[in-house]
Amino acid sequence: MSGHSGDIHREFVLEVTKLKLWYVWWLLKHEGVAFETALTRRVGICQLTVFGGNRERGRPEDVAGWRVVLGELEDLYRRHGADSSSEEIEAEGLALLWPYLEPCIERDAAEATAWLAESFGCFQYEYRPFYAEPTSTDHLTLHVRNAYQPESPFRHVPEMVDSLQAITKRAEHERPDVTWVQCATWLNSLPPFARLFPRSWTSLSLPGLPGNHTGWWGQFMDRRGGFHATNAREFRDTGHFPYEHRMCRCPLADLREHLRGLAK
Repeated sequence: MSGHSGDIHREFVLEVTKLKLWYVWWLLKHEGVAFETALTRRVGICQLTVFGGNRERGRPEDVAGWRVVLGELEDLYRRHGADSSSEEIEAEGLALLWPYLEPCIERDAAEATAWLAESFGCFQYEYRPFYAEPTSTDHLTLHVRNAYQPESPFRHVPEMVDSLQAITKRAEHERPDVTWVQCATWLNSLPPFARLFPRSWTSLSLPGLPGNHTGWWGQFMDRRGGFHATNAREFRDTGHFPYEHRMCRCPLADLREHLRGLAK
């Protein structure tokens, strides 16, 4: 990772951690969510630290180590329970977490590079049941990253169309029994992304459950891979994510026909 890209990713980790610490404070204050639920199920700070695992890369989670830090964070929130702002929580929480965050900056950037090396442009895929129906038949399931940093991927729509066509063509040979495609992400609420898919994609969509993953939190990363300050400002002002995480799916035949039209 170059020095410049390293600085950009460091900025993201620092600022998104403060944003997550703020959101825990907001959930406790406005929604009465239990502390551990807020921190682990709604913001996902552990994944950014040395305690976070990565099953795809064979890295186990350090549950015991994280429990110690979780207890220290709970004490911090208890001490500042009557505060009218999250300012002290963010400052002290970041200082507490930084020794566990900083060593992962290079690692996470390397894992993102490896992900893209194995991808079709901005996309990877797998086969799994529909998100809302665990017993359903397998769907071609898409995962998304920006392969064109520091440019917006939407300046590369023809390449994105080519990538999706390559995936659907491969799926036709690998799993001819799979007839549906799906993706769960905040990007489904973004019109330039939704336009890559047919009308049935959004007409068959469902809101995603609150979560701690990039399907929600990816909207706070900008096209460079840095922190999206505008989206974060709106989030802090309203307490609501600027873009809703949505689970979308459509028949694969619809997607293939739509992509053929976009490719003309």
